[in-house]
Amino acid sequence: MSQPAPRRLKTRPGQPNSAKNRSKNQTQRLVTIIYLSILLPISIAIILFSSGILTIGGIPASIAIEVWQDKTARSAYLEGNGKKLHNRLNEMGIEERIKAFYRPRIPDETQLDQHIHQILYDRVGYVGDAYRVNSEGVLVLKESQTSDE
Repeated sequence: MSQPAPRRLKTRPGQPNSAKNRSKNQTQRLVTIIYLSILLPISIAIILFSSGILTIGGIPASIAIEVWQDKTARSAYLEGNGKKLHNRLNEMGIEERIKAFYRPRIPDETQLDQHIHQILYDRVGYVGDAYRVNSEGVLVLKESQTSDE
């Protein structure tokens, strides 16, 4: 005598009833997590970039990208030619734009100029004519030579 076919268990709608469905749900969750882990940082970077908050090495990202796109500035940077880079940044008006970015946080013009030149020194080793490097690697005005060391 033959045996009756096994009865299928009735499940409520939305409940997985097999390992295949559970695997499919886990895969969907994993794909969603991966998607969000990529989308979220990109979204944050776009927001920061468009708002002008994001900096690259102390330089606003939009300005850094503009400098990188300039052939003369890019070659001076890659060569490590700080003087040539500084001159090109002045020609492009970049130094003033960086100062405008930092001016709300650094209202003193002398400190602001020193901060901008420190960024340039840290990136390419350029020391402006009005500055010298102290024993800690910080730029100081030449006229304040005796008071800062």
